[in-house]
Amino acid sequence: MISKSYKLNKKIKFFIILILTFVALISVFRAFQQAQVISFDFHFSPAKLVSEGVNHYQYILDGKHDDGPNDKLMYDQNGVYAQGLFVLFIPLTWVDWDNAKLLWSLINIFLSFLIPILICKKFELNTFETFLATSLFLISTIFRIHIGYGQQTLFTFVFFILPFIYKSNITIILSGISYFKFNIGYVLFLYFASLKSIKKILFSIIPFVIGWISYCYITNTNLLKNLFEPLQLIFYWDKDQAFPVTIFSFLEKINFHPILILLIPIILNFLVLIKIKNTNNQLLLLSIICLSALGFLPHQLHDYILLLPLLIFSIKNFNLLVSKLNLIFIFYFFYFLRIVSFVYGTQPWEFPYGYFGYFNNFLTISFILINLYFLKKIDQKSF
Repeated sequence: MISKSYKLNKKIKFFIILILTFVALISVFRAFQQAQVISFDFHFSPAKLVSEGVNHYQYILDGKHDDGPNDKLMYDQNGVYAQGLFVLFIPLTWVDWDNAKLLWSLINIFLSFLIPILICKKFELNTFETFLATSLFLISTIFRIHIGYGQQTLFTFVFFILPFIYKSNITIILSGISYFKFNIGYVLFLYFASLKSIKKILFSIIPFVIGWISYCYITNTNLLKNLFEPLQLIFYWDKDQAFPVTIFSFLEKINFHPILILLIPIILNFLVLIKIKNTNNQLLLLSIICLSALGFLPHQLHDYILLLPLLIFSIKNFNLLVSKLNLIFIFYFFYFLRIVSFVYGTQPWEFPYGYFGYFNNFLTISFILINLYFLKKIDQKSF
């Protein structure tokens, strides 16, 4: 009887592997195809400006990114990243736009396989669980949006997870590359601060400092002036409500100062990190850190690739109630929102705005609280 049950399980697994492999291949091919046509978020043109000695922050702040015939910036490449990203992207500007899109989409697809495999290997998921987590990610709408739009989140995220995968000074230094994307990297900086680790903080800002100095050298920009230009650019775009909404956006309605609107969620995020920093379950720790980044600052839909650690935790610990709840939450972003877009005739990039944006952010913060509640119970069981 045990043998028949085992064979049945093997048949079911084989069928699941077959179906998911087929669907994942279609999804990857579709994403790659879209990337060759779209990729309008791939920050090729700001990097091109930098390579020519032009300060792209000042270019935008001067109102030159006006979509006019003389505008040297393409599409929605609004330049809201740290200086180091554009320095790193300079080699991609040595080829033309079409070839750069091709290279960038291949890099992103490679990272889409690498990141889940690294996390699964570190936290000892078996082969089938690793395949399941990777496939569910590859068939998600979030994955296709990220690849198709040419986004930078996967690139920064692979450096973000390094300190949780490998323990060394090199990985701490490399993790600082995640700081180039402000609304993700900030939470890793806060985590190091919650640990009161001066060494990790100093090591992790090395890429930022190198990128900043290199940018200023290439563009002949004053170091002190350029240090604050990314923040100026954030407020420049925010005045036109270019960023997604969060529940903290309501503070604008009661005339809170923009700096306070930025600081309040960051402080709350820091308090969450202090609460979880000593947890025994490192995979759940990484999952909540990523979840908190999504909850406390504005994010477009493609940034929800940060749910990947939570997906892996939930597959590994499927017997837990919190894992089942997490999977419903993850599937909502990975698949259900695309169904909603078909029904209501909306586009995925519209979901971070308006009522949907408020609901999605409220849902994300709710799941931060749900996982914090279960974290205490999971820690108690581990003793």
